[in-house]
Amino acid sequence: MTRWEAITRGEVDIGFTGRESHPRSRELLSLLPLAIDFEVLFSDLPWVWLREDHPALRETWDLDTFLRYPHISICWEQSDTWALDDLLQEMGRKRHIALSLPGFEQSLFMAAQPDHTLIATAPRYCQHYNQLHQLPLVARPLPFDAQQREKLMVPFTLLWHKRNSHNPKIVWLRQAINTLYRRLI
Repeated sequence: MTRWEAITRGEVDIGFTGRESHPRSRELLSLLPLAIDFEVLFSDLPWVWLREDHPALRETWDLDTFLRYPHISICWEQSDTWALDDLLQEMGRKRHIALSLPGFEQSLFMAAQPDHTLIATAPRYCQHYNQLHQLPLVARPLPFDAQQREKLMVPFTLLWHKRNSHNPKIVWLRQAINTLYRRLI
């Protein structure tokens, strides 16, 4: 079953996903099926998360430092690579992925553990998780210029089938979710 079948079959009314902005991505909003309608709730840039005693924090923060250390990757829409890897490939560079996990929260938890040099890349909104769990992590911006970072923007998106675009219950639910996100983010 594809990820959109539950929405198109009417088994699920609303979905939530992070998409990508890199022009070569398979996860662009413009590539959603025609039957799927969407609204971007918020957009966020990934940041680099390092343990507060990580050796990279004693070095100049640049691309070489970022790539020198092993990375924790997230399985993004059933893929271990994402727009960050596409951008690095354009530059003729590659990161060493030492560990792959299913979610951002797990990657932050692992990055916070002692006795390793793993680093995580996760959206800036993960700062809330970091604060809630008092993880010993420091966030650094990805070491790219503004134009490159723009390709890494992640639009977090609410999805629904077009047949439900005017369904009062679904409209109410979308508005309630949107209001909640506007307060939180």
